[in-house]
Amino acid sequence: MTNDKVLNTRISKKLYEKISDKAKRNRITVSNLIRNLVEDTLEIHEDIHDAIDKKVRKYFAEAEKHSVLGFQEITLAKDADCDNCTKKIKTGESAFFAFFEDDNSKALLCSDCKSRGWKSA
Repeated sequence: MTNDKVLNTRISKKLYEKISDKAKRNRITVSNLIRNLVEDTLEIHEDIHDAIDKKVRKYFAEAEKHSVLGFQEITLAKDADCDNCTKKIKTGESAFFAFFEDDNSKALLCSDCKSRGWKSA
């Protein structure tokens, strides 16, 4: 016996007919078609989410680095990622909070990113 799981869901007759027709055209079972669609969709969603996350992080870095009010050095109590470059910062290492002039947001930065351009305007 395998560790495969069975997933049941209710769909409309119209959707089932669409899926069934597509499976017949591709000469595969409905189960295989659904499994492939779910796997592909999850992979695409992950890729899109990662791409958007990187763009948002870059935009945030570019838009906010000119209005940095100041930095606060901290010693991490747990592992974290730099909000700018996503570098892993380990427990016990120094990191920096960047505080911004115009709002209450802050960013956690590694020492490299702090020294490379997150300077107050």
